[in-house]
Amino acid sequence: MRLCRCARSGKDVFFDKPQFLEWDFHPTGQLSFELEQIYVYGRGSSPRRSFRDAKVQRLENMASDIAVGLAVIAAAKTEQRLKREAEQRRIEEERLRRERAARIKHIEDRRAAGLGAILAELAELDRLRSLIAMLIAAIPAEPTPHLSAFLVWAKDHLVKREARLSAQALEDRFAAEHLFGDDDDHDFTSSRRY
Repeated sequence: MRLCRCARSGKDVFFDKPQFLEWDFHPTGQLSFELEQIYVYGRGSSPRRSFRDAKVQRLENMASDIAVGLAVIAAAKTEQRLKREAEQRRIEEERLRRERAARIKHIEDRRAAGLGAILAELAELDRLRSLIAMLIAAIPAEPTPHLSAFLVWAKDHLVKREARLSAQALEDRFAAEHLFGDDDDHDFTSSRRY
């Protein structure tokens, strides 16, 4: 308790509530053992866990019962620990399986997107080739300056875009984008949901 002196009256004032002990101890002279509460699977109950001196039975006469209780509790705890460890292993294996599946899907999505981009470029190049061929076929004997400039630029652009789709250019592109190699899972982040 805190004791303070009040400035006005000069009297002592108590500010804290009284403190009571959590447990009352009354020595009886009798000895008792109380073991940890544990549920034994398959039996539907727990083994005896409380052993006390009484009028009829004495604790020293129950030594074998106490030893059996300790053995049963130890076996039950070991069994529970093994079951928990097996369950943790199963959960971890399941998480790794889901993460592997997510990683494979991530890789497949990235590869499909890379292929889609290449196919879109090829489709654009085919349309550009068709446009150039159509314009060359329709050019009058003396082409206009704007059309001639466009055809020169379009042919040059077509050559540059075709070069970007060569085998070496695609190899460099895949290396830069981390596609179709050992690092296909680039930017894959493992989710905590797995």
